[in-house]
Amino acid sequence: MSIGSYSFAPGLVPTLVTAVLLPLLIGLGMWQLGRAEEKRSIEQTVARRIEAPPLEIDAGRWKSIHRNADLSELAYRRVTMSGRFEGARQYLLDNRTRNGVAGFQVLTAFIPGGAAGGVLVNRGWIPLGERRDRSPVLPVPSTALRISGAFDAPRMPPPLLGASGYEQRQWPKIVQRVELEPMARQLGISLLPQVVLLDPNAAAGFVREWKPYYGISVQRHQAYAFQWFALATALALIYIVVNLHRSDRD
Repeated sequence: MSIGSYSFAPGLVPTLVTAVLLPLLIGLGMWQLGRAEEKRSIEQTVARRIEAPPLEIDAGRWKSIHRNADLSELAYRRVTMSGRFEGARQYLLDNRTRNGVAGFQVLTAFIPGGAAGGVLVNRGWIPLGERRDRSPVLPVPSTALRISGAFDAPRMPPPLLGASGYEQRQWPKIVQRVELEPMARQLGISLLPQVVLLDPNAAAGFVREWKPYYGISVQRHQAYAFQWFALATALALIYIVVNLHRSDRD
């Protein structure tokens, strides 16, 4: 094919390579745009749940959630509960930093009034302190109280590189990840299948700066899509330039 003083004569190898890579790059860009739309939908759902009236976790609601829990539907739902903390046995979630300072998140079971079990509540962050082998003071109200919070989003537990911490004898136990089944056995109560994050303005907590976790943001997915489309465009231009030859004329 001739274009003015140039002829377009594509070779076999460049054509095959382009035929394979170009659809792949465009497909990756489209996939990233699809992921961006999924994340936008998740953000809108989370916003609606945060603004919705809170669920009252009483005996009946506890039983219903315990039997028929859909973790994706529980994520970020606001809750209120009246009852008491089980302060004699608590957990410290290890390797939680804040502003570069090592520390723990404090996990304490809460027993709603009349419920057949409890709810694990993340009461916030505390610093590690000077000595790791010295248990921090974790004050818990001894009387009944009313608290508010929100269900955390379900997440894959991080891999274990050593002992989980649940085998320790002393309390509070320093654990590497949240495992509700061993916690329920050690506490001697049934637990709901998801953790509640205590509201920043609720009593009986520590440092709390909860933010919804979405993974890669919508904007990042869109940026990745632009990069894939840019590579596809560059590949197409390279293919044309490489196979465009100047025609020889007398």
